[in-house]
Amino acid sequence: MSLRFVSSLNSPPFVAAAGVAVIAGLPFAEAAAASGASLALLKGLNLAAFAGNCAAVSVPGRIDEQQDVAMRKGALDPSKPGAPTESTGLNDATTGGGEYTEIYSPSRGRSLVSPSGWAFAIWGPIYLGEAAFVGGQFLSDALAGVLPQVAPAFIAANIMQSLWCASFRPSYSEGWKKYVSVGCLAGTALSLLQINAFAGSAEAASLGWYFLPLSLHAGWTTAATLVNLNGSVAMNENIGERSIIAVGHGSAITATALGVGITIMQATPAYGLTVAWALAAVADGMSKRMGSLPADGPLQQGANIQKTLCWIGSAACAAASISTFF
Repeated sequence: MSLRFVSSLNSPPFVAAAGVAVIAGLPFAEAAAASGASLALLKGLNLAAFAGNCAAVSVPGRIDEQQDVAMRKGALDPSKPGAPTESTGLNDATTGGGEYTEIYSPSRGRSLVSPSGWAFAIWGPIYLGEAAFVGGQFLSDALAGVLPQVAPAFIAANIMQSLWCASFRPSYSEGWKKYVSVGCLAGTALSLLQINAFAGSAEAASLGWYFLPLSLHAGWTTAATLVNLNGSVAMNENIGERSIIAVGHGSAITATALGVGITIMQATPAYGLTVAWALAAVADGMSKRMGSLPADGPLQQGANIQKTLCWIGSAACAAASISTFF
């Protein structure tokens, strides 16, 4: 199957419908797995879903990949505010006059949920750890024994992230289409949170190292959903600065509430520490933002408050994670 054929299937209605079908079908898949599905089948589906995710990530053209290319070529310096007419060399990948490279940049965009670049280093441990999880199911009888409880959610999470890779692109820039990627990330996080709940159970205690990357992934996609939401809102030039500020502050509070609440309820410190990591990265991003905005503008004031909210949230999530050890 060629890349061109796969790309031809990438339409917003199809991707959105596929995402809804995956999440709606997850309870039925879980019931089927619990009723005695073949372990060999579950292992094969886990491997296929993870391989598909890795393949989807490698397909060029995503918004974040385009920004990285521009930075490497020197066409974009994310540490400096851009001039209104500045070209970023991304082949006119624009939306409503606002270039994609501006939207998610900590110092250049309107979104108040823009983490510093160092935060994305977490993807390395996540993918390496999940590769170990997929390989471990063929080597560990104990891990294979719990696959009926976790395989459906793992498969769903990988499919949803593959759909996010399809939708986080300039072609999804108009109207409702720009929120498809938000829904795909939310579906990824929702699926992973089911695994995260199992990871905190007594049954998974001896398999903790296998589930650690999945907890990291759950925490990161929780935060990434909010990053994506704020970026999608900021794309719309008809949405005013005060609305963007309100969404940003609400997202910081929501991330904190989820980080603290889920960490304590599911007894999974890795989840809370990951949300703390993400909030710290957003706070650092807002520090960069504050130097490039008018001192008396609402976004400058909003960025200052956002930085404080994120540092407080990061500390709260870290404290919740520590509390699970006592």
